[in-house]
Amino acid sequence: HAEVAAHLDPRSQVIYQREPLGTGDAVKQVPAEELGKSDVLVVNGDAPLLTADSVKALIAEHRRSGAMATIATVEDPRRDDGRVLRKADGSFDRIVERKDATDKQRESIEFNVGVYCFQGRALVDALGKLTNDNQAGELYLPDVLRTLKPVAILKIADADEALGINDRTMLAVAIGAMRERINRRHMLAGVTITDPGSTFIDGTVKIGEDTVIEPFTFIKGSAVIGEQCRIGPHVHIEDARIGDRSDCGPYVKIRPGTEVAEDVHIGSFAELVRSKIGRGSKVPHVSYLGDTTIGEDANVGAGTITANFNGEVKNKTQIGDGAFVGVDTMLVAPVKLGKGSRTGAGSVVTKDVPDGATAVGVPARVVRRKS
Repeated sequence: HAEVAAHLDPRSQVIYQREPLGTGDAVKQVPAEELGKSDVLVVNGDAPLLTADSVKALIAEHRRSGAMATIATVEDPRRDDGRVLRKADGSFDRIVERKDATDKQRESIEFNVGVYCFQGRALVDALGKLTNDNQAGELYLPDVLRTLKPVAILKIADADEALGINDRTMLAVAIGAMRERINRRHMLAGVTITDPGSTFIDGTVKIGEDTVIEPFTFIKGSAVIGEQCRIGPHVHIEDARIGDRSDCGPYVKIRPGTEVAEDVHIGSFAELVRSKIGRGSKVPHVSYLGDTTIGEDANVGAGTITANFNGEVKNKTQIGDGAFVGVDTMLVAPVKLGKGSRTGAGSVVTKDVPDGATAVGVPARVVRRKS
C-alpha cells in the first residue's frame, strides 16, 4: 500500500481498506461528506492498461447523459468476471459476478471493466443499501447499479486496454500488451526496433529519433537515449543517459548514475556504473568502470578494471582527455590518469599518472614523462 501511495500526487488523501470485504466496502471507507460533494470516479486497481483518453471519455459520457451512473464495458471472451446483462432494448440491466452467474448468463461476453462515474449524493445513498447476500459474503460495488437509474454505458473498443489482472498468467498477458504499446509509441516517433517481441522498454524511458534498438535489449527507469544511437543486442541500461550518435553493445550493462556523452563507443562485455564517459571516448570490450570519470577522446583497452571498492567505501577514478589505457590495466582507486597519459599492458596503477606520462608494471611506475 505504501508503495502505491508513493506514486500519487502529494495532495492526494490515501484511505485504506483494512479488510477485503468487497469493492463496495472499499468505496464506503471514503467519508460520505467527501463522496457527496460532486461526481465520483471509481477505478479498480487491477487495470493497468487503461488509458487517460478512455477515462476522460467515460466522464464526458456521464455528464452528457445525465445518468446517475456510467460504467465502462468491453467485449472480451478471455474474461470471466463481472458480466454485463442488458435488457431487450439494449439498455443496462445489471452486473453478475462470476461466482453468482448462471450458465445462461455466462454466455454473455460483455464485461464490466471496473471503471465507474457516479453522481456523488446518489452513490452515498446507494452504498447505504448494499448487502452481502452473495456467494462471497462481500459488498459488491456494482450492486449499487440496481438502485441508481438510469445507467449509461461506454464500451471500450480495445479489449487489451480493459484487461483485468486476477492471476500471474493474466499479469504476463498485460505486461506483453504494455510492452507492445510502449514499443509502438517509440517506433511511431522514429525509433527503429528491429525485433519488438524481444525488446523491453519501460514507459518512463526517452529515446531520440533515428536510434536503432537491437534484440534482447532492456532499457529501464529514467534512462534517456539520444538520437542516432545504436543499442544492442543484449544490452541492459537502467537510469542512465546515452548521448547522440553513441553505440552500446553487444552484451553491455550500463547501471544507474552513468552518463555517456556523444559519439562514444561502449563495446562487448563492458559494465559501467556511476560513471561519466566524455565525447568521442571508447570502451571497446571486457571492462568494468565503477565511479569513473573519463574525458574526451580517451581509449580504454580490453580487460581494464577500476577497483573502486576497498572493502569499506567506493573510491573514484579519473581518466583524462586523450588518455590511452593499455589492455588488462588495473586502476586501484582513488587514482588519476592525466591528459594524454598511457599505461602499459597488464599494469596495476596505484598512484596518479601525470599528464602525458607513461606508466607500466606491477605496481605501475612512470617510465616516461612529457617533455
